[in-house]
Amino acid sequence: MKLTENDKYTIPRAMLDEIVRFESGEYIVNDDRAIIVRIDGRYKCLVEDINDFPKFARKFGINGLVCILCAPINTPKIIGFEANAVKTYAYTDPMPPAVNLPDGVEIKRLAPTLAQTVKDRYHNPGDYSVQTIAELMRDKGIFGAIKGGRLAGFIGRHPEGDMGMLEVYEQFRRQGIGSALERFLINFIMTFGRMPVCDVYLDNEPSINLQQNIGMTAAPDYTFWGEYVNR
Repeated sequence: MKLTENDKYTIPRAMLDEIVRFESGEYIVNDDRAIIVRIDGRYKCLVEDINDFPKFARKFGINGLVCILCAPINTPKIIGFEANAVKTYAYTDPMPPAVNLPDGVEIKRLAPTLAQTVKDRYHNPGDYSVQTIAELMRDKGIFGAIKGGRLAGFIGRHPEGDMGMLEVYEQFRRQGIGSALERFLINFIMTFGRMPVCDVYLDNEPSINLQQNIGMTAAPDYTFWGEYVNR
């Protein structure tokens, strides 16, 4: 039985399949021990026994940015890389959630000319350049909440298609804008026949509460993003 046929891995199965189907990813392993997908030099991996990951890394030359799905909390120590644990959530209901816009708020797709604004206001831009953000705006869409003619926050997707980049400006928080933005994006993603997913840091209690309130389902165990060096 392939690893992706195990009911425990329903969410990562869909995630990895969609990277191949929609994002030009490719399977480099897909058997009863592991599923590893490569996309633009990055890797998303699901391994039955995390102790086997270094063997796969040596065999297939895995280096650089790696995402390991549904793995135990001590994964960084086991395989020898630095990464913070996050929790992966997915919207698995066949019916999208209702989008209840707060009074005076509308949601619009933002133009790439606002890429610098998004980079400046996003709390965790990482390695995203203005050019990369502009490309995401063109290819996948970044959507803004507008209130009183002012940008109050935004949400988008990462290159692999995962939801993220959720930011609500401080003066507009606690008004339901974050929930409205994520619900809107879930609806948008589902129109393409895809499963909305996102990663949340374990100490981000407001975001965890948001996922639970929207009806997102947590994937088993933990997800890790980090730079892996093949030894």
